[in-house]
Amino acid sequence: MKTIKRYGNIIVGACILIELLVWPSLNNLAGCIMTIVSWMIFSKIGLNEQVAREHTFAWLVFLSMSMYRILPLMATMLEGNSIGYNFVLPFETYCGETLLYLVSALAFYLAINYKSPLLIFKRILFKCGFYSKVSDKILWSIGLLGFCFNLYVWGSNIETGDVVGKTLFGFTFLRLAPLLLFFPVLYKEDYNRVLVYDFKCLCYLILLIVVSFATNSREAILEPIGTFVLLFLLSYINCEKKIRHTINKRYILYGILLIIFVLPIINNISLAMLYNRAFRDDVSRTELFSKTMDTFLNKEKMETLYLLKEKNEEKETILSLKNTKKWTEVYVSNFALNRYCNLKVTDNTLYHAQKVGFSNDLMYKDFWIEIVALLPSPILDFWGFHYDKDERYSRGDKLKALSENRHPFSSYLVTSHLADGLLTFGYWYFPIEFLLFFIRFLFLDTFLLKYEGRVYYSILGLITIFSFLAMFRNAGGCCDSLPYLLRGYWQDVILFIIAFSLVKKIVVRLL
Repeated sequence: MKTIKRYGNIIVGACILIELLVWPSLNNLAGCIMTIVSWMIFSKIGLNEQVAREHTFAWLVFLSMSMYRILPLMATMLEGNSIGYNFVLPFETYCGETLLYLVSALAFYLAINYKSPLLIFKRILFKCGFYSKVSDKILWSIGLLGFCFNLYVWGSNIETGDVVGKTLFGFTFLRLAPLLLFFPVLYKEDYNRVLVYDFKCLCYLILLIVVSFATNSREAILEPIGTFVLLFLLSYINCEKKIRHTINKRYILYGILLIIFVLPIINNISLAMLYNRAFRDDVSRTELFSKTMDTFLNKEKMETLYLLKEKNEEKETILSLKNTKKWTEVYVSNFALNRYCNLKVTDNTLYHAQKVGFSNDLMYKDFWIEIVALLPSPILDFWGFHYDKDERYSRGDKLKALSENRHPFSSYLVTSHLADGLLTFGYWYFPIEFLLFFIRFLFLDTFLLKYEGRVYYSILGLITIFSFLAMFRNAGGCCDSLPYLLRGYWQDVILFIIAFSLVKKIVVRLL
């Protein structure tokens, strides 16, 4: 961590110097201040090996929050642009995001230093077998069960009201369980190796990646790869230092070269997916997968798509600069970075939120309607609450419709925590979000148990580790934390306990 901090200081300092020399302006200075404040706080609180090991899942969410404010300066600079590239409200964006980060960091700091958080609840989880030891056979059994459910979901068109399909979809995360076999130090006592080579697991990992292509989801492709990388890092910091040095440096070099080689391929696949997404509702998953691969393997078509993409981004940039009403997410070209550092989303939504007005009554009412709609459809129908889950609009769709004084249409526009929070609650959003983040961090710490100086990770937390890094992305806005605390958390925990208990009983009886 000290090495990361030292090099991070150099990189951040150099980027700020270059930014102010090449693109000097008060707005860019504000962007640099946001970057340096975020980096200093993260390097002080987050770059701590003990915190990362003993509060892993909360730490990953905090890492995501930090990257969102630190990476934009470097990501835009690598593409030859300033941090405020294509912005309409740069100063308001930087100030708002800096304030929200300070609130988030305070919530994280207080949560990880809170003595005996949710101790009674952890005891209940312990009695339910949430932190139980597992064998390799159980991991394989859980993983194959989840993989079968995933194939069913992939081959079926699950619609609202399909109770069986929705239930099976909730178990698909189990398919990642066999990846833990690479890292036994995370679930076995007295095991002190960072990585264990397993040919069957390697084949299974490749199979997961191949199957993920068929979903036409870029996040689904990154999930098995990201899970492996994060488990490796967690395994690394859980091993003794003398064991860490035994890792062959060639393997690290091979890994870096593989990432450099694979990222452009994933970027190409991402573009092919976006091109074929227009056919998603008209063809089966198998046909969609075939179309996507045909596009990816067609060199001439891919070159044409890249040219069209560049022209479209250039056109969108020009139009957005001429017309502030234009909604564009053009900021950085890499789709993975776009998910973690696209401040243009905040700029978009903040502009329209200011136009509509903070503390908007319609968006406030809609917030609570969305919370109530978390209940299953049969319960909503029983209580006479009419809500069509097949005709849904994102918060971004609703914001843009209000701003343009028209009826919304479903285009799944993402929104930012900052703008959506101000739009819904006004400046009360900051203390409200502080409380929600604090409670959320406490619940995230229930995915592990500290006892007599040792950390015991729940299998659920380990196999869904990538989802924690993805929790603070632009998506549902301020509606994000409360639904997770009311439903998302409980759903995952209950489904896992059910699946784990059943599989464990079956495996014990058979063996």
